[in-house]
Amino acid sequence: MMIDMYDKDKTGTIDISEFQQLFGSMNQWKALFESYDKDRSGRIEQAELNAAFQQMGYRFTPTFVQNILAKYDPRTRRLTLDNFIVACVQIQRLTTSFRNRDREMRGQATLAYEDFVGLALGAHN
Repeated sequence: MMIDMYDKDKTGTIDISEFQQLFGSMNQWKALFESYDKDRSGRIEQAELNAAFQQMGYRFTPTFVQNILAKYDPRTRRLTLDNFIVACVQIQRLTTSFRNRDREMRGQATLAYEDFVGLALGAHN
């Protein structure tokens, strides 16, 4: 999924420039995660995740953040670094795809069913 997101020329592989962008994003996400993991437990909780999302420019509702935590860890509702990166990749990919459809920048887009499924599966931008 990450390679596909950074494969700008759609060759199925990433060149050195694309890899540098991917590696840079991974390091940024890792640093952000670690800055909110104050107790160094390797996990962040709802308030920390919400603050991290806000620092990235996302304004999600508390319910949405709770749902993300429940998806990855239904029992303790805490997020590991790996799952944080996976969530960030998916949110970034979907946000980019949404913005491509929200040409008037109103926070709304109309999607056909097939377009929605293709976006959710990562089959197209």
